[in-house]
Amino acid sequence: MRRRLFDALRRAQAEKRAVALVTDLGTGLQTLVHADAQEGDVALEDEFLPQVRDAIRRDRSGIVEFYEGRFFIQVQNPPLRLIIIGAVHIAQALAPMAALAGYDVTVVDPRRAFATDARFPAITLNGSGRMTPWPPWPLTTAPPSSL
Repeated sequence: MRRRLFDALRRAQAEKRAVALVTDLGTGLQTLVHADAQEGDVALEDEFLPQVRDAIRRDRSGIVEFYEGRFFIQVQNPPLRLIIIGAVHIAQALAPMAALAGYDVTVVDPRRAFATDARFPAITLNGSGRMTPWPPWPLTTAPPSSL
């Protein structure tokens, strides 16, 4: 992978944007496909882009044949977001399990006696540590992931 393409992929991951790295299996040339653009070694055909964007939407990587070529579509979606309202005992068990399963977990509870780093290590609390009121904050400033 070329450095420029690698840097663009890392930026997309840091910004939590869904992208797909498309590799031509015959030539090894690669293109990074965003929701509204593409960049890389080769411009993909307009007729092929809907297949790539559908793979991103379905979060499914795989090999696709298009005309005479074979392409590997490697989807790089950000983790799904899980917002747990209430830092209660069940949330203490659920949050680390969800994080282990790959979710981006946030626990929302304005009661600092419950929402503590000691009770929820390595879990985002109250939207990056801010004291927040009860909903609607979670759903208006950080809506759940959609399919």
